[in-house]
Amino acid sequence: MADFMRALRLATCIAVLPFAVTARPGVDPSWEEIDFVMGVLEDLQPVSFRKEREYCGYIGRYPDGSLGATEPEAGTQASCLPVWPSDMVVIASFHTHGTFDTGYFNEVPSDVDMQGDRALGINGWVATPGGRLWFVDSKDNQTRMVCGIGCLPRATLFYKGINGTIEKAYTYDELLEKLGE
Repeated sequence: MADFMRALRLATCIAVLPFAVTARPGVDPSWEEIDFVMGVLEDLQPVSFRKEREYCGYIGRYPDGSLGATEPEAGTQASCLPVWPSDMVVIASFHTHGTFDTGYFNEVPSDVDMQGDRALGINGWVATPGGRLWFVDSKDNQTRMVCGIGCLPRATLFYKGINGTIEKAYTYDELLEKLGE
């Protein structure tokens, strides 16, 4: 049943991805990476909600070419610092945004999320309390929603619309403007 649900969620992503038709190999994430990240974050979201904190880590490739993830690190309500692995080539960070809290604008990646990934020269993945999945493209300095509300587990108290309209993609400057609202 879990495999069926993951396949259904991946099919939903294919239908809504803003870059699905014009994917750029080597720049945009592969379907293999999207599926892998969704699996990692599907398991991590409920823990993040229950513990009311962010969890984070890295996605990378092992010497044999397979994808892997570091053991998730527990952060605070609003931040997380993963440990850089030595056994893989890191391609992206991942983290949850914890549980739903009206005091935080947590349905989009933050400017700090984007700055951190860009400084490390990697992409990023962010799961929100509403169950959205975002891809942070450090090369183009933008973030794109891979799938919308409920595509990943959603926090019980999530309230749609509290952060206003959420677009499917933001440049860094557009995100700063959105966060400043």
